[in-house]
Amino acid sequence: MSFMRNRFLLTALAISLIIFFISSFYSVYRTDTLFDMLIIQWVSQTISPAGIVVMETITFLGSGEVILVLTFLVAAVLFLKKHIYMALLLFFTTVGGMALNLALKFAFQRERPGEMSYIEVFGYSIELASYSFPSGHTMRSVILFAFLIYISWLFISSPVIKTFAYAGSIIMIILVGASRIIVGAHFPTDVIAAVSVSFVWVCFSVFIFPKLLSLSNYTKRLADK
Repeated sequence: MSFMRNRFLLTALAISLIIFFISSFYSVYRTDTLFDMLIIQWVSQTISPAGIVVMETITFLGSGEVILVLTFLVAAVLFLKKHIYMALLLFFTTVGGMALNLALKFAFQRERPGEMSYIEVFGYSIELASYSFPSGHTMRSVILFAFLIYISWLFISSPVIKTFAYAGSIIMIILVGASRIIVGAHFPTDVIAAVSVSFVWVCFSVFIFPKLLSLSNYTKRLADK
């Protein structure tokens, strides 16, 4: 089981990394790629005003505030179920993913398709530009829901419940990502890059976190001597 899990994670990581590099290449050399423009044009001609209102509601679900609250709720359930390691892994993955998103935004500094916005936390604006690449809403959502898929795979025994958990998480990832394009906050390549790099980060976290804990315990034992 461990071998199959590691092989699956490595395959997912490799594919996601390739997709991210392709998206990064286009974002560096072109602000408005033909792919982006075709998708945005199709969206503007297809989505009704009512559909945009629905997408604005969905995009709120990917906000930092909502994801933070959901993360604490999931962590609380894991703690209550005595899955302390998984709760710590969730915090490591979420906080690290948010830091990675911020670092990538400042590394690429891609302008948004609309007006430049600033980073906000619980209604308070931080005087830091929120660049377009990669989408923060999408990254936060993918990290959380990919983690939910992972723990569902590990802990849910019922095939029916597991399937619903997978489907619900995947649908939320798609909806939040699509909403960022439809409301005009991001280019499609911003969202694609966010999805791919998020999967890379989640897979990387699953691999590296136990090693960090082992190193921490080893360092503590040396300090106690």
